[in-house]
Amino acid sequence: KKATGQGFELDFKAFLTDQLLASLGVGYNDTKIKDPGLAVAVCAACKVTDPQTGGAGSSALIDGNPLPQAPKTTANFTLRYTQPIGNGDLYVFTDWVYRSKVNFFLYESAEFTGKAMTEGGLRVGYSWANGKYDVAGFVRNMTNQIRIVGGIDFNNLTGFINEPRTYGVQFKAMF
Repeated sequence: KKATGQGFELDFKAFLTDQLLASLGVGYNDTKIKDPGLAVAVCAACKVTDPQTGGAGSSALIDGNPLPQAPKTTANFTLRYTQPIGNGDLYVFTDWVYRSKVNFFLYESAEFTGKAMTEGGLRVGYSWANGKYDVAGFVRNMTNQIRIVGGIDFNNLTGFINEPRTYGVQFKAMF
């Protein structure tokens, strides 16, 4: 019958110096399903933590649960340092993101609750010709923190995970 949500998001961006740009974002999200009689089918092999209408694998009452994929808190942070060198700019860029635990489905279960997750990246590069050309080395998911980020509850408890740590080199030319 009803779902409610309330919260806020704040984003800040500032040049701390002529060469150092920082950004910060935070969010809070409080969602709730409000329907005392609402029941949904659940995974038969899961450890469902909601009250069930029958035995294991029956329907679960989901009144009071958060909406799926709605973390309570999020945060992100970036820093970019640029230093003019020659006919271009040497830069170092890092970005970090945090997400609190999240419920993947309408019902709550041990198998389909995503733990809190923090990911960060680093990019070091050189850009020239007013950004027309860029060469850089990068790493994504620097901490190599592996978390389940979603699932399929009707197919053998299938979960899928975030990308592992990745390194690379990139050359970009715009025309």
